Amino acid sequence: MKPFKNLLILALAWGVLFSACDILDEEEQPTPEEDLQSLMPYTQYLVAYWQGLDMARYQLQWTQQLSGIRGTFIQIDRYGMEPPHTDDIWYFYYNEIHFRLKEITERANETDAPAYRGMANILQAYSLGFMTDTWGNLPYSAAETYFEEIGYPAYDSQDILYAEIISLISRGISDIREAALTEHMRPGNNEDPIYGGDLDQWERAANTIKLRYLLRLGNYHDDYTEALTHINASELFANRGDDMSYEFNQDLDQVNPHFFFDNERGHTRVGKFFTDLLKESNDPRLAYYVAMDTNGEYEGNLPGEGRYNASLPASEVASDDTPISLVSYTEQQFIKAEVFLKTGNQHLADQAFREAVISSLRECGIEDASWEDENAYIENVTLEQIITAKYVALFLNPEVWTDYRRTGYPELPPYEDAPENKIPRRFVYPQNEYERNADNIPDDAGLFDRVWWDTE
Repeated sequence: MKPFKNLLILALAWGVLFSACDILDEEEQPTPEEDLQSLMPYTQYLVAYWQGLDMARYQLQWTQQLSGIRGTFIQIDRYGMEPPHTDDIWYFYYNEIHFRLKEITERANETDAPAYRGMANILQAYSLGFMTDTWGNLPYSAAETYFEEIGYPAYDSQDILYAEIISLISRGISDIREAALTEHMRPGNNEDPIYGGDLDQWERAANTIKLRYLLRLGNYHDDYTEALTHINASELFANRGDDMSYEFNQDLDQVNPHFFFDNERGHTRVGKFFTDLLKESNDPRLAYYVAMDTNGEYEGNLPGEGRYNASLPASEVASDDTPISLVSYTEQQFIKAEVFLKTGNQHLADQAFREAVISSLRECGIEDASWEDENAYIENVTLEQIITAKYVALFLNPEVWTDYRRTGYPELPPYEDAPENKIPRRFVYPQNEYERNADNIPDDAGLFDRVWWDTE
């Protein structure tokens, strides 16, 4: 938990420092344009770093890509999540991401900078989606009252939040298009680490993020027509070069959080289910994803087993400067395969599945014709094959927990002493919320209760 607290303390320290500077010399106040140029790259870093922190890692533990080996992490492995475990990750979003994105939007309005406003809306949609898929109902429309004395904010229901996600993306795309046609202020490489100011790629990313959430809505309504229409009518990622990812800047002492928590802190190892799945299919990505253990073998941990000598994630996916992928062409092709399958387009589902699997291999720098013939060129691909292959391809991406809850794949064995012989389906709300905002917490908010779109 300390990295959260250290980051928050650092942010507060900078706030105090800047406040003192303002008192001493009001002429040193940054302009709104300068605020935008400093806020956007730092906020992008926060969004990417957040995806490798405990919020994502707990989800990866429950889907057995990772396994905890000590302290809180082995407790999470055994489904022992308690409200204090989620305090920091909840407030990291509100204190460090949500309000910074709100501030970027305000500064963009002041300076008539639609490119920045569009990027902020897209990142807000992405982050809000990550939050609501984790907890369900959340404070959003009234979140500003966290900093007021009148009390803690009311929660919005998840269906309302999903409508807001789609709206944020639509507004973001509109802003991006406006910026592309005008001479308004736009970011360059230093201000936009993700895409270097390429507005076309931002629009493609927004459309792919929207497709991710339309897939959830299709699950809820049992109707994937809207997702299919979006695929046919929108500019999505054209190839892996369009991927939305963040590369950590070593000059700014930024570090990939998976590297930090596994190699520096030693919180988790790779899960046995994930490792065995790769070994059973002779998957050529095994060495790319998984490091050898202390015995020179590829061996992961069962949930709650806690062996320190089990395999770590390999350096190719968890070195100090490995980029964090937010949404990728590979994920997009798996989504397309699922949507085509659900709408009766088997041939297109087979084609999208093949493209997704091969894209994942190429991300790893692998070409293996015989393995691809057997595992990518599949006729009449099934939902289980799509989601299981996606589970492998999206190693260390918390999207796999959502896929499991939506589909039941891959067929994960729960922790052997699980109280309900089930895998958790949501996080518990933070201790701080129970102490100060309990009236707004939903009644059905236990680990094994379902969020709104997670229908039986």
